[in-house]
Amino acid sequence: MYALLVFVLLVALVLIAGAALAYPVHAFLGLWLETDFEEVAKRTVLGLGIFALVALFRTFGFRTLQDIGFTSKGSQFWKDSLTGFGVGVLIMGPVITGLLLSRNRVLDLQWDWSFSGVALLLATAVISGTAVALLEETIFRGALLSAILRRSSVSLAVLSTSFMYALVHFLEPGAPVDPDALGWGSGLILLRDAFTFLYHPALIFDSFIALFAAGILLALVRVQTGGLAACIGIHAGWGFTIKIFKRVTNSNQDTSFAFLTGNYDHVIGYLATLVLILAIGIYLGISRQTGERTGMG
Repeated sequence: MYALLVFVLLVALVLIAGAALAYPVHAFLGLWLETDFEEVAKRTVLGLGIFALVALFRTFGFRTLQDIGFTSKGSQFWKDSLTGFGVGVLIMGPVITGLLLSRNRVLDLQWDWSFSGVALLLATAVISGTAVALLEETIFRGALLSAILRRSSVSLAVLSTSFMYALVHFLEPGAPVDPDALGWGSGLILLRDAFTFLYHPALIFDSFIALFAAGILLALVRVQTGGLAACIGIHAGWGFTIKIFKRVTNSNQDTSFAFLTGNYDHVIGYLATLVLILAIGIYLGISRQTGERTGMG
């Protein structure tokens, strides 16, 4: 629990410091650039987060990237990542099919279906999916899970990191701050509004449980394989598929099956949760049949 506590405190410190510094950073940049306060606040928190990740690395006593799961080298890393990418896309297949058949999402016939449009979307989906996967897997299934495993059970490590992974996805600023009312406390107001979801947990439960299930699957893969390559690949495959699917379809909340998706991105929700639970079951079954251990229980 020590590692989890340190992580939570560090995240809290980064959020508070980033919120407090948002206004002076915005004012400084405003001397030369026309900047959006909310974007400056996000970038300030992100910048501090990078320094915090280095501090986290040292606090937990990690000396090399291998200590947090980057164990594969060269071609093996790419092979494991690409295999994971394919698995990630495959897992999202039933979700996409279900949402299309239920008319929960419908194809956007007005979208640019030209060769250049499709090529650009594929490229941006690969880049963004990989970048997010690399960052989040390094933090959650890398440093945090590795640190908790040093002092606690596999079950606690898997469940606690999955909970934190799901929770942070809902930390989004609320309504934009009035530009004429900006002041030293504006960043803290944004931070306060980012936690409004806690007052209405029922509104995010469907998306939260899907992200929690995703975190469990990724953590199990990390524990079983001993490395992050497959996790990064699976996560990137999910991000790649969801970005494309969201871009070429529109959400249809008038369908009787609207409950299948949540308000987070109108893709993940109860249907995704069911698919992920099945994927976890299949993965555990395959692991047992091949004699590999996850360490759960």
